[in-house]
Amino acid sequence: MKAATYARVSTDKQGRDQTVDSQLEALRRWAATHGHELKDDHVYIDEGYSGARLDRPALDRLRDAAREGEFDVLGVYSPDRLARRYAYQVLLLEELRKASCAVEFIERPISDDPHDQLLLQIQGAIAEYERAVLGERFRRGKLQKARAGHWIAGQAPYGYRYVPNRDGVPGHLEIEEVEAEVVRMVYRWLIDERMTVRQILKRLAAGPWRPRNGKRLWSNSLVHRVLSDPLYSGTAYANRHVLVAPRRPRTAGPRAGQPTCRKDRPR
Repeated sequence: MKAATYARVSTDKQGRDQTVDSQLEALRRWAATHGHELKDDHVYIDEGYSGARLDRPALDRLRDAAREGEFDVLGVYSPDRLARRYAYQVLLLEELRKASCAVEFIERPISDDPHDQLLLQIQGAIAEYERAVLGERFRRGKLQKARAGHWIAGQAPYGYRYVPNRDGVPGHLEIEEVEAEVVRMVYRWLIDERMTVRQILKRLAAGPWRPRNGKRLWSNSLVHRVLSDPLYSGTAYANRHVLVAPRRPRTAGPRAGQPTCRKDRPR
């Protein structure tokens, strides 16, 4: 039988720890033991992709190949490597079944027996629970860092540079004088000359000043943020936004129906 294999790890650290290699070794051993024909083109690997989402490059290629009938059986190390949500596991297994492609989990083979199906549901539920626990720990850890004075909002905004955590001093922002002079100038244009954001954008584009990306044109969002973010008056807020569903949600695509718009939390 023509076979394919799928391996996945969620983080680059897992990849460095040889988790992918150990999965691939077990999968190749499975294919050889059962006499399956396994081509290199049918070895699918997703590194650094969460099992809680379906838009994974290798998984997409695998699904397309299965639909074209390029292999007869798919080997996966365990159900949570295929997907961490039970609903996604069921969706993928049903899709592969319709494509006449059998799926074998080599760590714990799953059959159509009701006991095996119950175990599959339990494994999916446990994997989803673990993900929820990790997400909550990560959220609380970020809040704790913010309360301790760490800058946790990622890249430093225009006018600042990020100083990493060192010698017990929390990671924080410092003023970047070259960019800060542009920020002060933009505020003078706004306050002293009563210029609009549109007029400021035109003057910036006509002058020698450039944003960090080096392009001539400045984005409206960057200038608006400089003029409206309380960070530029000395106060940075953590946990400021929450993701909500858009007013006009997408009807197609991997993020359809998901909360993708930012909304300010109550102060």
